[in-house]
Amino acid sequence: MNIPNMITMARLFMTALVFVCMQLAQRSGELHETLAWVAFWLFILAAATDFLDGYLARKWNLVTAFGRIADPFADKILITGTLVMLLQFEAATAILTHWYVVIVIGREFLVTAIRGVVEASGQQFGADQLGKWKMVTQCWTVGALMLLIVDVAWMEWPAIAGFWVSLVLTVVSGLNYVVKARHVILKGGI
Repeated sequence: MNIPNMITMARLFMTALVFVCMQLAQRSGELHETLAWVAFWLFILAAATDFLDGYLARKWNLVTAFGRIADPFADKILITGTLVMLLQFEAATAILTHWYVVIVIGREFLVTAIRGVVEASGQQFGADQLGKWKMVTQCWTVGALMLLIVDVAWMEWPAIAGFWVSLVLTVVSGLNYVVKARHVILKGGI
């Protein structure tokens, strides 16, 4: 277990704490603002570790099979899980829709399946720039929505912009992975 992998594991732990804080923040139909703020800052810290662990793994030449699996898994749990948790907050659902969450989760299933098939054929199939920008805009969107929960009203327009930009990048980056993997996906016919 190297430092980048420990950072990835810490992200999973922080993600679980985000979920607990968000669930407890909405108990009995009342918002517990302190817990909502704790969830927001834990989310920001967890999102920041996504960029740190990959950077360190590449810089120190510590890319491992575990890290190649755990890092994208931690990202997917952080984003999709937090989006699902946000659906319980009226302030978030003024912008966040169920269909958006389904598209994000569906895209993650699709890309994970494609990555598995391509890598099983012996080729590496890591995240590309579109996928990284998709993650950045999803983090921006989730963070803005979390701030709306604690009544930071000026975040409405950044949340709306993030919603649409991240939606476009989610779809386009998913299609990009399909196109990049078509030689393996279509090999041998269907």
